[in-house]
Amino acid sequence: MTDLKTPYFRNLILDSIPVAMVTMDSNFAITSFNNLAEHLTGYSAAEAIGQPCYKILHSSKCDTECPLQTVQEYRESATGLEAEFINRFHEHIPVRIGTAAVENNGGDFIGYLEVIEDISREKALEREKNNFQFMVAHDMKSPLVAMQGLIKRIREHHKDMSTEKRDEYLKIISDAGEQIETQVANFLEYSRQVNNKIKLTLEYIDLPHLITQLIERHTTEAAERNITIHTEYQPIKRFKADLRQLQRVFENLLDNAIKFSLPAGNIVFSIEETDKEVIIQIKDCGPGIPTDELPFIFDAFHQHKSSNTGHGLGLTAVKAIVQEHGGRVAVKNSTSQGAIFSVRLPRKG
Repeated sequence: MTDLKTPYFRNLILDSIPVAMVTMDSNFAITSFNNLAEHLTGYSAAEAIGQPCYKILHSSKCDTECPLQTVQEYRESATGLEAEFINRFHEHIPVRIGTAAVENNGGDFIGYLEVIEDISREKALEREKNNFQFMVAHDMKSPLVAMQGLIKRIREHHKDMSTEKRDEYLKIISDAGEQIETQVANFLEYSRQVNNKIKLTLEYIDLPHLITQLIERHTTEAAERNITIHTEYQPIKRFKADLRQLQRVFENLLDNAIKFSLPAGNIVFSIEETDKEVIIQIKDCGPGIPTDELPFIFDAFHQHKSSNTGHGLGLTAVKAIVQEHGGRVAVKNSTSQGAIFSVRLPRKG
């Protein structure tokens, strides 16, 4: 039987632990990096080991309340510390951090241990619950109250009411009904996504051709606002994906890019590929996304402060589809102007 103390078995145990686990020496250089740490950060163990922790582990606590500093100064462990982690792909991930000092058999301090738990699903459920409650209390209750008030007014004064006034009230009632119908449809779509996992039909696709067709369908819409759509890519190898679902992803992202771009601006579609993945970016020329909204932009029923719109499930569906492909989707603000959405799809076949 192989000795459980060998490096092979130590690494096997580390990779079996269901949280990201990182160890560092006394100078904060990373000495071990398990599989979940690779997935969370986007860096491989080979890239991370030997690097200072601040170059790999970017959390909202790094600059102000670094938990490792507490361990260094007081030799005290810290648990349950919540923070926001931003990984290599600009994904914003809520995490729960635990830290401890590492000592040798003689009790001498030799480094640090940091355990990072991804709590994004837990936090997303909390936010979605609050967003849904807001939608019911505000976006559904308000039109219902308006409808009831106008119906009562028509019933009480219909004999003295002009045709024009009655038609005006009926138009408001009809619009309010459509607003409620939209909210109900959004909720039913969300429920379908939650309860029925997206089923993919994989086939070899020509991604540049898909995007070219998509851009052609939006030419008129973009031209109305004097927006130009550019492409930046070379022919790439075909790979397996669900064509219909990817059409849905890029349709939604392009619709948003046109909607939020400033008139007479440019939208850029770019594609690059590696041996392992295909990376698609859509850069708009809008005002960008408020920093405090970036972590929640893919939440169901999220209300976008910048546009006073929301509660749709377009970006929620985008994330669900990309993740079902085994990929990642993230957003960041451009250093010049606008937002950049990045979709990373693994090669399958």
